[in-house]
Amino acid sequence: MTDPAITRLLADQLGVDDVSALLDHATVLEVAGGNVLCRDCEPLDSLYMLLEGRLDMAVEVAGHGIHLGEITPGNWIGEVTLFSTEDGAVSTVVTRGPARLLRLPYGEFMSLARAAPELACRLAHTLNAMLIQRLRATVNDPILDADGQLLMLGKLSLPLPAHHEHHGVRDFMRKLMGVG
Repeated sequence: MTDPAITRLLADQLGVDDVSALLDHATVLEVAGGNVLCRDCEPLDSLYMLLEGRLDMAVEVAGHGIHLGEITPGNWIGEVTLFSTEDGAVSTVVTRGPARLLRLPYGEFMSLARAAPELACRLAHTLNAMLIQRLRATVNDPILDADGQLLMLGKLSLPLPAHHEHHGVRDFMRKLMGVG
């Protein structure tokens, strides 16, 4: 794949000039509006970076969808599943209109890590920085629960891996909201 716009976007995001190894492991998808890219709790096998269009993100709790926000070009989805021990998506993501995405299957991310470790490390750092930014945005703009009540965010620390408990973001949010 040699699309100069995609190459420049990735290079700017990752702080490197050569992103060809990443592009060798990825594909570009054209998706119509209204398509579900991933559904909360269902298996997910890829990272996606939105190149063009808009996506809506929501979590599903107690049979209700809670809108988390809009994803704009340059943002990634699927990073939580990549970094967790679960294989299910932690949100539902739907295309708002026609969208163009870069798809990097998780297995290809691992291949990238072997072929170009610095590039994979830069991508992992970018994904982690994005997660932190999203967490801060959530704290600064709390989410309403399914009944329209303000969800007061409390202690946001997750159990450390040394405790041998693996709780995903989805389970954390459900526990925080007192649902199943």
